[in-house]
Amino acid sequence: MGDFAREKPRHHHGEEPAYSPGISMMMPELTDAEFTQLSQLVYQHAGIHLPPQKKELVRSRLTKFLRSRKLASFQEYYRQVLQDSSGLELINLLDAISTNMTAFWREPKHFEFMGQELLPALRQKCKGAPQWRFWSAGCSSGEEPYTMAMVLMNTISDKELSGVKIYASDINTQVLNQAQRGIYPMSRVEPLSQEWRRRYFQKGVNQWEGYVRVKPEVKQLVEFFRFNLMESFPFKQEFDVIFCRNVMIYFEKATQTELVKKFYNCLKPGGFLFIGHSESLCNISHQFAYVKPTIYRK
Repeated sequence: MGDFAREKPRHHHGEEPAYSPGISMMMPELTDAEFTQLSQLVYQHAGIHLPPQKKELVRSRLTKFLRSRKLASFQEYYRQVLQDSSGLELINLLDAISTNMTAFWREPKHFEFMGQELLPALRQKCKGAPQWRFWSAGCSSGEEPYTMAMVLMNTISDKELSGVKIYASDINTQVLNQAQRGIYPMSRVEPLSQEWRRRYFQKGVNQWEGYVRVKPEVKQLVEFFRFNLMESFPFKQEFDVIFCRNVMIYFEKATQTELVKKFYNCLKPGGFLFIGHSESLCNISHQFAYVKPTIYRK
């Protein structure tokens, strides 16, 4: 692993700033009516279903906005979100509510299938240099698309990689910023082999001791962008592979059905959809062919 030490460390997503003892730590009440308003707003814009048992989670995550804006109630905060013509307040709200759990090499069978079966099959069909398009939909802090990039680099030659692109999207701007920086605590890369850690990461020194950074040749394969899966898909080219893992569990059945249909329509014939191991297409209407558990083909 090479070294890096140029940037100063920042707080990682998920760390809470320390509050001075002089600031009141009282959390305002979130009434059932306010919870309903906020959860409907989140559902309307992000498709995320918030059942009543998520009320305390919503209250605790949004209290920081009431504090920073000196608002007395969630009703006032709700009005402020609606009245903000820039849309930034809504983005902040969705950032706070969307859950981000990810890891390098998470659900390994998908990456093993990709390296051992999917990529060799795609290459066999290829005439000339590959022009493949991959999409990590709901990429969180970047571990999934970077793992996809490493599998690609480990399977095909540098020359073949020149026409390959991984697009990675998330609704949460904070985790996207972390993904674009590509800097992680050393503990996060432990699921990867020592060889892969050496080949694909730089080791932090000095103030970056205990961190690693994704190497530039891995980063250049991935293009990150903010995208809400509830919006119409703007893509001009069809994808060969879509990973949308552990995202649909937050959606209701009708939303899942609509999203799976949109994925089907933007895949090339024979293209693959990967979903999370806690998910299934069994109970929704779709046109995909079953390949293996949580792997489907158009």
